Amino acid sequence: MASGCTKKVDTILVMFNRIKKAKSLAGAYIPHLCPQRKYKTDTKAKVVLPRPLRIERIYEEKVFKNQTEKPLAKEVELVDYKPMENEYKRLLGDTFEDNALQHPDFFQVKEMVDMQTLYRNRVHYGHHFGCRHPYMVSFLYGLRHNTDIFDLDRTLPRLHLALNFIAHVVYRGGIVLFVSRNAQHMPLVEKTARNAGEYSHCRFWKSGLLTNIDRLFSNLTRHPDVVIFLHTQNSIGSDHIAVTECAKMLIPTVGVVDSNCNPTFITYPIPGNDDSPDAVKLYCKLFEQTILRAKEHRKRDVQK
Repeated sequence: MASGCTKKVDTILVMFNRIKKAKSLAGAYIPHLCPQRKYKTDTKAKVVLPRPLRIERIYEEKVFKNQTEKPLAKEVELVDYKPMENEYKRLLGDTFEDNALQHPDFFQVKEMVDMQTLYRNRVHYGHHFGCRHPYMVSFLYGLRHNTDIFDLDRTLPRLHLALNFIAHVVYRGGIVLFVSRNAQHMPLVEKTARNAGEYSHCRFWKSGLLTNIDRLFSNLTRHPDVVIFLHTQNSIGSDHIAVTECAKMLIPTVGVVDSNCNPTFITYPIPGNDDSPDAVKLYCKLFEQTILRAKEHRKRDVQK
């Protein structure tokens, strides 16, 4: 037996493969040397050209239509229409609203409450420092007997701002909704809303009451223009569902936020105590007086 094995090569097959390969290369660069092949199908003969196909760039002629230019604007069309602005105000006579916007304190809400009143009603007391929310640190003054103390220098201007906003909303015929889930202060909140001629919701809040209002109620309903939260939590560590729903529906909110609350979703947060009966009575009294004062101003100005 030989030391090595040699494979028998068919010279005819090798030459045939070389000719076939040379023919395909020639057909790629010189198409007319290779005739077109036709394959029969069920419907008709399909012409297949050898690949790769030669790519030719096609230049299309762009046709521009004779478009007629628009005539220039006449001098009458360039007239300033400032006298025709606020047409609905001219018809309805609601120009009295401009006076309230131009005045810095049209409803005199700054005279309703001062820092001494907040201190007497224990608005500065917060929760135990272990329950402190990290977003409420900027509103705190310090710590005393393991209890957070609010900085009333920051609470008072925010309270004035919230009262002023509520007054402007009511002055324009807005709807106010009072919300609270504290069982101790539910009767007081409902009484405040009733005396002010507004609405309150102090029971269990059904999910989707604002976001899915069209399906829950058959008739057309109106969303509140501002929602006042005397308590922004259902329980300790559980935020009220209405806070997030108002944020989704872009409804402005005014809320009393304690040291354990999250103020990020409240439009006008009022940092202060929301558990003490004296503090809650003060808040309800201020909200009621603000709403009634705004309604008196509106009634007086409309009758002019």
